[in-house]
Amino acid sequence: MASVFLSAPHRMMFFAGAVQALVAMLFWAFDLGARYADLYGAVTWGRPAVWLHGAVMLYGLFPLFIFGFLMTALPKWVSAPSLAPSCYQPAFFFLAGGWLLFWLGLALPLLQPLGLGLVLLGWVWGWSGLWRAVRWPQPAAFGVDRSHAYAILAALAIGAAGLLIYAWGMAAMAPGWVRSGIELGIWGFLLPIFFIVSHRMLPFFSGAVLKGYQVYRPMPLLWAMLGCFAAHGVLALAGLRVWLWLPDAAAAILAFHCSWKWQIRRALRVPMLAMLHVSTLWLGLGLSLYVVQSLVLAAGGSWAGLAPLHAISIGYFASMLLGMATRVTLGHSGRAIAEGDKWTWPLFWLFQLIPLLRIAGEFFPVPGVLNLQWLAALGWLVVFGTWCWLHLGIYLRPRPDGQPG
Repeated sequence: MASVFLSAPHRMMFFAGAVQALVAMLFWAFDLGARYADLYGAVTWGRPAVWLHGAVMLYGLFPLFIFGFLMTALPKWVSAPSLAPSCYQPAFFFLAGGWLLFWLGLALPLLQPLGLGLVLLGWVWGWSGLWRAVRWPQPAAFGVDRSHAYAILAALAIGAAGLLIYAWGMAAMAPGWVRSGIELGIWGFLLPIFFIVSHRMLPFFSGAVLKGYQVYRPMPLLWAMLGCFAAHGVLALAGLRVWLWLPDAAAAILAFHCSWKWQIRRALRVPMLAMLHVSTLWLGLGLSLYVVQSLVLAAGGSWAGLAPLHAISIGYFASMLLGMATRVTLGHSGRAIAEGDKWTWPLFWLFQLIPLLRIAGEFFPVPGVLNLQWLAALGWLVVFGTWCWLHLGIYLRPRPDGQPG
């Protein structure tokens, strides 16, 4: 079983990411049960619970899936050989070991900075393996386009810097550093990577199953979108939130434009493809909420709290994660992608209630067990718990077709 588990990067990383998705939300649901649902007395964690939640969600959950996906797909993008075990196995053990120390740090807080240091080491190790793959020499006749790959590497590097800043902020109990780590993690790391992958893969997947599909993947659009994300991050770090509506409005228009040009209306006929397209709608919606929030702030008011953030982080990131992780898990285990139609498709639509609940919680602060933020956390556990029950065993078993991987 161990040799099977260690045989492919997506097996190891996706398994750890799925476990992290449950552990992270169990922690958060337990904390919210005290603070919002009033089920028991407040718990002291040594550091603010929201800092712990932010660290795991930004740098501990999605990155495990990101590395698993990229270590599988990125070499193929640039026609390079598959990554050697020496590139992904140490990265996995550093990442997984670091997050184990982080969780043990709930009882002994001094372990948390050490754990994040191990995570950073695994991050850099994984990045260096991907860098070598992207730099693999190819004959000029191959015409390999490495634009998406280099953009991914840049975002991963920013993510490493954001993790270092966040870890320092937690160790020094410095809110300003933690806030900087949050902004870098969202606007410099996660959003760029999710959109780069969307830009690269959604037209590809659509063209593979939709008859007569025209691939739409203009590179100037990608650079414009990444520029908007960078502008938001810089303005937020500078405390100029009243101007966020400018880059966010441009990015929202581009996001909705992509959904239309990527033909979401046709993609809805194919469940495993529709998940990816529906997820992208959340990006445009979340950016639109940021636009309204910034304009209200410029007018001297306040509106929506963390609703825009959760429209993107839960609606776009987590919904896309469900679709993409299922696709990779089934496809790379020798199973038909359409197997996900039976279970993951209804799970996906059930999950769409989670960002709606979390957003509504900013407008309707219901006390007690009907608190919407607490219910959203429980809903996450139901969906991801079911997904793990369906898929975790696949990472431990050989492919039924006898092929490696």
